[in-house]
Amino acid sequence: MARVLVMGSVFLPGIVMDPLVCVLRERGMTAERVAPTQVTTAARAAQAYVAAARRFGATTAIAHSNAGNFVPAVGAGSSVRRVAFIDAMVPPLTGGTWSVVPGQMRESLVQRAAHGVLPPWTQWWQEEDVVALFPNHETYARVDASTPSVDTSYLSSRISAPAGWSADLDCSYVAFGQTYADAADLAASAGWPVQMLDLGHLGMLQNPEMVADAVLTSLLPKARQRHSAQREATPSGA
Repeated sequence: MARVLVMGSVFLPGIVMDPLVCVLRERGMTAERVAPTQVTTAARAAQAYVAAARRFGATTAIAHSNAGNFVPAVGAGSSVRRVAFIDAMVPPLTGGTWSVVPGQMRESLVQRAAHGVLPPWTQWWQEEDVVALFPNHETYARVDASTPSVDTSYLSSRISAPAGWSADLDCSYVAFGQTYADAADLAASAGWPVQMLDLGHLGMLQNPEMVADAVLTSLLPKARQRHSAQREATPSGA
């Protein structure tokens, strides 16, 4: 049975990944999530993701948004061999060193920081635009209340990976829109399975069942087939 670690972004509370974790468990996976929201540097974030993967004995990872940066470290430091990027950054396939947050966004966030601390992710844009990413206002309010304020030192962090870091990983990409269009294109150019779901950046909140199905179809086809067979064999009303 696959042991799936769902990697949430440092900018969002782990609860945004809970609906997806629940659905994965319903699909027969052993799943947990990690979201290292108290880190101040990329190095510490990488350590947290790798430690979680080792502790959980993960064989598969699902990385959302900024967490995509840390897939090379998780692949190198744990038993993870299958990875699904969901609306996430994809590290340069040629390896090297890159900024954990893209330059234009980094500059914009620095200008909004106060006393060395960034505003919560839910306050980076107009409220009406952010609320639209959530299934309802109640969910938005709950996430907004628990969204961390990350130290600005994280923005200046850089992270490295060797060339060919993905060679030993079975990767796929599921986009939720055009936010990470460049990353989806990079995945496609590498020959990874790529799917597009029009759900917005927090697609795992909008429709966790659809996201889970997309991940299982592209990354875990055998597990998906077993799950379908089990459902067909279950008597109605059971």
